[in-house]
Amino acid sequence: MISESMDLMNRIPGAFFVFDRHTYKFVFVSDGLLNLFGMSEKAFLDKYYNSFEMFMYKEDRKLVKEMIEGQFDFEDYCEANFRVKSILEDEKYMIFQGRLVVENDGSENVYALLFDVTEMVVSQKEISRMNQDLYNQSTQEKVRHAQMSRKAQMDGLTGILNKTAATETITDYINESEKDQMHAMLMIDCDNFKHVNDNYGHAIGDEVLKYFSSIMKRTFRDSDIKGRFGGDEFIVFMKNTTSEATALRAKQLNEAIKKPYVKDGREINISCSIGVSFYPKDGNNFETLFNAADDALYKAKSLGKDRFVEYKK
Repeated sequence: MISESMDLMNRIPGAFFVFDRHTYKFVFVSDGLLNLFGMSEKAFLDKYYNSFEMFMYKEDRKLVKEMIEGQFDFEDYCEANFRVKSILEDEKYMIFQGRLVVENDGSENVYALLFDVTEMVVSQKEISRMNQDLYNQSTQEKVRHAQMSRKAQMDGLTGILNKTAATETITDYINESEKDQMHAMLMIDCDNFKHVNDNYGHAIGDEVLKYFSSIMKRTFRDSDIKGRFGGDEFIVFMKNTTSEATALRAKQLNEAIKKPYVKDGREINISCSIGVSFYPKDGNNFETLFNAADDALYKAKSLGKDRFVEYKK
C-alpha cells in the first residue's frame, strides 16, 4: 500500500515511480515519467506490461535485477544503469536510483527516480562497462567480503549470525541510522524448550532449533538482521519498518511456529514468545533497545507465552 497520496508524489520533480520489490509490478508512475516518454499512463503501462522488469531491455534485465537485489542485501539503497525503448523504438540510456520502503501493510516497495543519460552514452560498450563496473564495485566485492567474514560469524547449528556477529552488525546499523528512521528489535524465545530436550533428547532439540530458525528466516525479510543468542533465544532487527509491519511479522511468526514439528512420526508442539522495542522511541543504542525488548519478552512469557508484546515504559 502506498503511504503517500498520488498528488503529493506527482509533485516530486523528474521521473518518479514505485514498484513492488518482489513482483517488479509498477505501483505508481508519476507525470514526470510519463512526460519523459511522451505517453499517457495507459499507453505506458500497456507498452511495458505494467512491469519495471519489462521496461528494461531484455539483455539488461538479468544483470540489473542481480544488481538491485545484491545491493538490497547490504543496504536499503540501490543504483543501476540500463537501456529502454521509447515510443519511437529508439534506445534511451537510464540511471536508476531506488530506496526500499516497508509499507504499513508489510509489503515492500521500491521508490525510484530515473535519469535520462542518453546523450552521455556514446556506445553499447560504454553502458556495458558502466554496468559491469558498478556491479563489480557495489555487489561482487561486498558479497565476496561478506562470504569470507560471515563464515566465522555464523551459528554452527542454525546457519544464522551468532551472538557476537549479530550484536556487532545491529550496533553498526544503529550507529549509521538517522533519528527519523524507525527500526524494530525483536527478542524471541522458544517456549518450553527444556521440555523438548528432557523428553526427546538433545539431538531432537537441535533439530527443533533448526526448524525454528528456518521458519524465522522465512517470516522476516532478507534484509533484516537475524541471530541466535544462545540456547533457544533469538534476535531479529527489522530495518526501516513501521509498528504495523512489525506487528504483522510477529503475528505471522507466532502462527507459523505453532504448526507441529514432525519427526519420525512424532509431533512436537512448540510456540514462541516475542518482545519488541523500537528505535529511536525506546532507545538509540543496542544495549538500551536490547534491554527494552528483553523486558517486553519477559512480559510476554508472564502473560502465558505464545504471543508478542511491545515494550512500554
